[in-house]
Amino acid sequence: MRLRFFYIALVASALCVAAEPAWKVSEGAAWESSQMQELRARAWMGTRFEITGETPEQEVPVDSEADQGAVAGLLVEEVLGGTGERLGLVPGDRLLALNGQLVGDMSTLRSIISDKREGDPVTATIVRDGGEHILEGTFASRGPETHPNSEVIYTSAPFRDGLLRVIINKPAGEEPMPALLFIPGYTCASIEHFRENHPYKRIIDAYVDAGYVTLRIEKSGLGDSWNTPECASTDLLDEIESFEQGLKKLKSLPYVDPSRIIIYGHSMGGVVAPAISARHDVAGVIAYGTTALSWFEYLLGLVRVQNELAGMDPIEHEQSVVDTYEMYYRFYIQGESLEDMALEEHLDTLLRSRMNYDDEGRIYGRNPEYWRQIQHQPHLVNWKNTTAQVLVQFGESDFQAYSLSAHEQIVKTVNHYHPGNATLAVFPLTDHYFAKSGTMQEAYDKLMGGQVLQLFDEYNPEVGNSAVTWSDGVVRM
Repeated sequence: MRLRFFYIALVASALCVAAEPAWKVSEGAAWESSQMQELRARAWMGTRFEITGETPEQEVPVDSEADQGAVAGLLVEEVLGGTGERLGLVPGDRLLALNGQLVGDMSTLRSIISDKREGDPVTATIVRDGGEHILEGTFASRGPETHPNSEVIYTSAPFRDGLLRVIINKPAGEEPMPALLFIPGYTCASIEHFRENHPYKRIIDAYVDAGYVTLRIEKSGLGDSWNTPECASTDLLDEIESFEQGLKKLKSLPYVDPSRIIIYGHSMGGVVAPAISARHDVAGVIAYGTTALSWFEYLLGLVRVQNELAGMDPIEHEQSVVDTYEMYYRFYIQGESLEDMALEEHLDTLLRSRMNYDDEGRIYGRNPEYWRQIQHQPHLVNWKNTTAQVLVQFGESDFQAYSLSAHEQIVKTVNHYHPGNATLAVFPLTDHYFAKSGTMQEAYDKLMGGQVLQLFDEYNPEVGNSAVTWSDGVVRM
């Protein structure tokens, strides 16, 4: 059985669902026009593919350069826009190669286009009606977001030797306004073009509609960001630094009141947020679905919670905890390398099944140090050193950030050092994804059953609305 830990913030495939392409940026964003030119938009295929495995021999011409035995191709299912539309792809085409590289699966395709930008040249080798064709053109991007109640401003912030993409939603008005810095969970997924019912978009929209400037900043290597390390290679300290750049950018904006900034951190964002607020002045900090426990302690508790939800045999359950304890202890406490641990067959099996250890030496798609640094991050000290007002939100059905007592401990810690500064809000029948999905068991069953988009539709608006109400009280203090 594979456990879904809470730091799996939102399933990556759901995060990548296409939005309608649009190339409109509000005219009122003229002062940012020069910054927009710093970053070219990343290429987007704009095409849904059916992954078909081996290409039938009769579909590949005998003299095709792509004919190297049986070629795995991608069958075009739908063209949404972007590069697919610009090249003239149509449903039923089979994409064999892009820029001379064979396309065997979606991973290969993503790798080919990962460093391509709007306007870069592209050549596609396809099979259509039994014959091979070469299509030439340039890569297209998705285009910038639009929003009915705000200007969408594309700019950037410096990070290391490159730039991170910054996306700002600015309500009407020129006077300094309150603002929100949004920090998502751990995944290496872009913060641009959320689908309409995405819970992150709903939180952001609630703040925009209430008159807040909102700022999102891409993690290193994601979205349109340029010359920054690949997200998967960065560690937690790198990530904290990148979001600090987002806060500095937000404070520098002429239409933002720097004394009225709220940070909202979800999941792992609830670990990053206090690491920033402990060092920078902000008006308020909100954390939803997070932890204040040591990472080692948290993970062992998570194993017990999710084993029970999975209906595991009691003896198997206990042996699972014992086995996992050894793995976590050696990695997080003793500091052993994954490579050395994987030399032992039983640990290699556990690493791959429990931590998604891969042949590139990563766990859950991230640098192992990212996770090890969470163990050494002084969570409660960061909350102690946060002088801002604090709202801690907890969903009773959250089987990932499962510990109500850990959320209560954050509140107790803040109020011990800063009496009256922290508040706890508990949401019945609400899970890690802000969804009112039923009991913890029902929430678990839905996620294990792949019903992520259903969870999006079950969003509990009280989470966002109550956060805005609390924030209004803070910025008007």
